[in-house]
Amino acid sequence: MTNRLTRYLSLLFLQRLLVVTLALVALLGVLDALSNADKLPAGAGFEGQMRYMWLRLPALFDRIVVFAFLLAALLTYASLFRRNELVSISASGISVFGQMRTLAPVVFMAGVVSAFVIDTAGPPASRALQGWLGADALQEDTQAPEKLWLSDGRLLIELSSMQNDELSGITIFERNAEGAVVSVTVAETARPAEGGWQLSETSQRRFDGNAPREMPFWPSQQTPESLQLLLAPPRDLAVANLLALSEMRGSGSRPSGAYLLWALNRILLPVTAIGFLFLAVPIMQVYGRRSNADLAVAGGVAAGFIYMVVDGILKTLAENGSLSPILAVALPIIFLFCASLWLALDREVRK
Repeated sequence: MTNRLTRYLSLLFLQRLLVVTLALVALLGVLDALSNADKLPAGAGFEGQMRYMWLRLPALFDRIVVFAFLLAALLTYASLFRRNELVSISASGISVFGQMRTLAPVVFMAGVVSAFVIDTAGPPASRALQGWLGADALQEDTQAPEKLWLSDGRLLIELSSMQNDELSGITIFERNAEGAVVSVTVAETARPAEGGWQLSETSQRRFDGNAPREMPFWPSQQTPESLQLLLAPPRDLAVANLLALSEMRGSGSRPSGAYLLWALNRILLPVTAIGFLFLAVPIMQVYGRRSNADLAVAGGVAAGFIYMVVDGILKTLAENGSLSPILAVALPIIFLFCASLWLALDREVRK
């Protein structure tokens, strides 16, 4: 009976997860396209809107997937309640913890697949969107750095944007051995060339008493690919790139911990999904009137919102370098499992 129940609950959960995910992604996709229509080039039309929505799908899926797991678990148990199946499951001797164990494997595997999809489809879509509309198209946070800073030997470089492998708004600060700025070179654009970047429309000011000189070339190991990674929001990068950039020192406008933060967040997505399952199961242990189940679903949704608010605050602090990225990821998950355990034990005692 246990195997049949596992298959039944797993199918029920996956059906609701698919429906909830499609609904949330479609809703957010429309809202996102409408709010960012001004980012599209003139004359993009309906085809441009559809292309934008398509390229944004992986990022939107990443934003809603954890909440979709919670809603799917809540709706699964709401269905069991309405069919009087939850009473039968409890009467057969399956405890709250037993119900958690029954659904845990399928939730964990769905979380692994979701993390793999995000990691595989997200970065190529973000690169395509960045190449089409520029780095500004990926910025969702108004507090995100507007410009990219690089440390390249004795040079400090400020970049405004990058589109189709062309940099714009380049300012190069040259330092002497003591670290003092001796010249500032401004270039309108830069194109990749062998061994660096070819600058155009340059002007220079010097502070060491020497006459300004032409600087048509910026020697650098930075490539269009490496700059795309540094310009992109960390959440839209693959785990391998995030882990590599987390070891970075001296380049980029973000603390290196911001990259470790989102790498851990992606890797632990299946664990977070399990945590939401463990939260939903004891919350939905309700019997009696149908309105009780509706109130339980509402309570579960409210708990999910509280979790996401707290999680977002901690991640913001970690991205700013004010909090350890490990703590920012681990603390909400630990709290989620502790709350779930307390609720499950309370339901078992009440029985």
